[in-house]
Amino acid sequence: MKVLVIAQVAHAINAAYCLSLGDASQVAWEDAPEWQQKSAIAGVEMHLANPDATPEQSHESWLAQKIADGWVYGEVKDEAAKTHHCCRPYAELTAEQKAKDYLFRGVVHALKDLPDADDVDAAVAAAVAEALAKKPAGKAAAAASSAPVLVVGGHIPVQYIGRKEVYTDHLYGTGLSFEKDQVRGLPTEVARKFLRHADMFKEAGEGAVVTEPAKSLDQDDTSKTLDEAAKRQREDQDKENALIDLKQHVSNMTKNALCEYAMTNYRQKLDSRASVGDLRQQVTGMIDQFGVA
Repeated sequence: MKVLVIAQVAHAINAAYCLSLGDASQVAWEDAPEWQQKSAIAGVEMHLANPDATPEQSHESWLAQKIADGWVYGEVKDEAAKTHHCCRPYAELTAEQKAKDYLFRGVVHALKDLPDADDVDAAVAAAVAEALAKKPAGKAAAAASSAPVLVVGGHIPVQYIGRKEVYTDHLYGTGLSFEKDQVRGLPTEVARKFLRHADMFKEAGEGAVVTEPAKSLDQDDTSKTLDEAAKRQREDQDKENALIDLKQHVSNMTKNALCEYAMTNYRQKLDSRASVGDLRQQVTGMIDQFGVA
């Protein structure tokens, strides 16, 4: 997914920049907490949807999300306490901190025309499957075929080879967990996403078996977990569509309607002397910060 690739590059550049300032707290993408990964992805999506957004608007979007998640200003970034030294208006940031927003925006615009990996011709996956089918079965494969096999229904066997003892996917929304060296048979479209991360996953090959923990086919929870994740994604998409529809409705509201909406739904009194554009922006900000009322 293009958005994920851009987010990873932006994260890496930010980490390198922080290191140049003497800040070594930024960890590698695969070790970054979920909230940090999602924050980077949200930033990329914002710039792709709003190509004219400035670095200041980038920061304000980030700040609104942080406040909505319960973060406050603090001299030290602390995940447990939810404090962050950049949780303040853009004008109050140091030049070094403002530079991060320029770098982030620059990365997104430089990579915005990358082809989306999800749009790659499915013939590639078919060719791989065909090559595996023609692979001669040696002694190792023959021995493996007698063990509990996880791969069924044409799924691709994917093995977790990362450093963590247990890895849970939060990037693609599958909800799948892998113990070290565990193999799961995944649908082609899901397998391709995991296999992009060669340092964490590899294709186990035909006849792959579960090594840790040992599970038989009827005990494997892959299909159930994927079905539940798909249901959650549909629900999230419905909420996102409702949010988009509401923002579209706000973009057509008059001054009086905007003031009434803010007061009725968020108990916020707007200055009716402001321009309709400013009022719409304020109401949209309330929706982003507090959600659909």
